[in-house]
Amino acid sequence: MPEHSSWFDFLLPQLGLWRTQLQDRLGTSYLNHGDISLQYVAGFAAVALFVMLLVLSARSRLVDVEHALIPDDRLTVRTFFELMTETILGMMEGMMTRSQAVFFLPLIGTCGLMILFSNLLGLIPGFEAATGNLNTTMAMALIIFLVTHIYGVREHGLGYIVHFFGPIRKWYALPLMILMFGIEIVSHLARPLSLSIRLMGNMFADHKVLTLFTVLVPFVLPMPLLIMGLLVCVVQVAVFCILSIVYIASAVSHDEH
Repeated sequence: MPEHSSWFDFLLPQLGLWRTQLQDRLGTSYLNHGDISLQYVAGFAAVALFVMLLVLSARSRLVDVEHALIPDDRLTVRTFFELMTETILGMMEGMMTRSQAVFFLPLIGTCGLMILFSNLLGLIPGFEAATGNLNTTMAMALIIFLVTHIYGVREHGLGYIVHFFGPIRKWYALPLMILMFGIEIVSHLARPLSLSIRLMGNMFADHKVLTLFTVLVPFVLPMPLLIMGLLVCVVQVAVFCILSIVYIASAVSHDEH
């Protein structure tokens, strides 16, 4: 028996014990009442580190003002961020004022980058998309939910709550106002569920189908399915960002209040 085999015999149980102890410290998921998968947590943390490294790389190219004024002639980290920024900012300016779009751009841009690279992580054999787990997508959806209503109240004060009662606010319309309030509450509470479940369901299904067909037909279907999976990854980023922009824009807009 090789000499190092004893080290593996010792190390593997220790790793299993460490993983069990760490899961006990983290507790269980409140969403599915199961153990938190450290693979999704580690994947999302790796994506966050990767995005920060990309940001630092792009920032280093902008420190030199003279060099920054000259556009790159190919796709680089800098041009990638410029393309993402222009695309997201353009969508936001179509739904809110420019000052509001610039203010909320870091939030929407960060969500877009994290979702994009988390989705793409699942296309690598042996890895799972962090966005294929409801804990991950629900966390991002709840941030959008909280930002929407916090800045809605900040922008309109108590008038933001009043608009939940509908356009007719008279004493004789009290039953209708109560009904409208209930409908609005359910509608707004459904938004984070819709954002999180849509993203999680699409990414989970996409990568499971890709894995299944890659195993069954390894030399025929993987490339077309990878291209389709890449398209799904990009589309889901656009859907999450657009809906988030719509929710925030409707809360801070002065047209409906």
